[in-house]
Amino acid sequence: MTTPIQGDVGTGGSQKVPLSQLIHLMAEYQKLGTHRQTFLPAPASDTFVRGCGIVAGGFMTVAIICVTVGAYSGALAVGLLALVPGAMAFLRGRRNRRHRAARLDLFDFGMTVYRSGEQVAGFRWNTAEVRQQVIPFQNSAPTEYSLRMSGPDGAEAAFDDTLFGDARDWGRAIQSAITLAQLPRAVAAIDDGATVHFGEIALDLTALYFHSRAYTWERIQLIDARSGLVRMKVDGSWISLTPVGQVPNFYIFNELAERLRVAAAAEFAAESAANEPADPEPSTVEPVAEPDPAAPVVDSAPETVANEQIEPPRTDGNGKATDRPKQDLSTASNWRTPQHLSP
Repeated sequence: MTTPIQGDVGTGGSQKVPLSQLIHLMAEYQKLGTHRQTFLPAPASDTFVRGCGIVAGGFMTVAIICVTVGAYSGALAVGLLALVPGAMAFLRGRRNRRHRAARLDLFDFGMTVYRSGEQVAGFRWNTAEVRQQVIPFQNSAPTEYSLRMSGPDGAEAAFDDTLFGDARDWGRAIQSAITLAQLPRAVAAIDDGATVHFGEIALDLTALYFHSRAYTWERIQLIDARSGLVRMKVDGSWISLTPVGQVPNFYIFNELAERLRVAAAAEFAAESAANEPADPEPSTVEPVAEPDPAAPVVDSAPETVANEQIEPPRTDGNGKATDRPKQDLSTASNWRTPQHLSP
């Protein structure tokens, strides 16, 4: 949802509406609940602007000297060179002024985003999709935060850590709120046998699907998202899927995939253990000093246990298992975020 107010907020346009009032109206319309936190633009660094100004000033000084000594052609050439850093300083200063007119607000049940020249956009945690360009890993170097939000009503907003300060705080808060609101619904859908889609990737109880190919969970050993690309290890080989920035709500996808993978591995291990032959106990015969020749001969050879054949699960034409028992994912991993990832 975006506000219907056009033009810059609170600036000499036809409608002067305070930004705080627009945000309040959006929160009321979307029923976002109590306001929790506001993030303002990151402090703009003027080092670049000052450097360009110094260079432009130096060129202009040389141009003035050239005019003084009568070298008019040289003065013109140096003057034109001075325009380059001067224009760069002007554009950078204008960009910094636009960034100062931006605001990100978090509420109990959603968020609002405003950027200069745009409308206020509102999103609810239980319906919003968030795409993050790079997924940070624990113990990794500081990462860039770049998010793209979208809502079911067509609202969109893109922002990053160059626009709003304290990116680690708002990045974690947004990802955690969306995951907490939507993960239980996704788990219930999987348990009911439905297929849940995350862009080009889809999941169900039996497999992960990508580009019309199915990869059963028993074959998947690991799912990874380093270097901005979603990959998985299948039967010992790595397969690249899609850029992580194209996977909506990546943390929900990753949690569901990890639960399904772990549940399938545990089921396969249990079936393998149940079908392994038990180790025969060696027969113990107490030695006697003088065996009775009339006593029957004791056959101490262990009984032979036949190895049972494991029947592979029946599958349909798409490689999906048709007789796999339903998994209860609600307790598969204690509602935890995988340890190797952090929002």
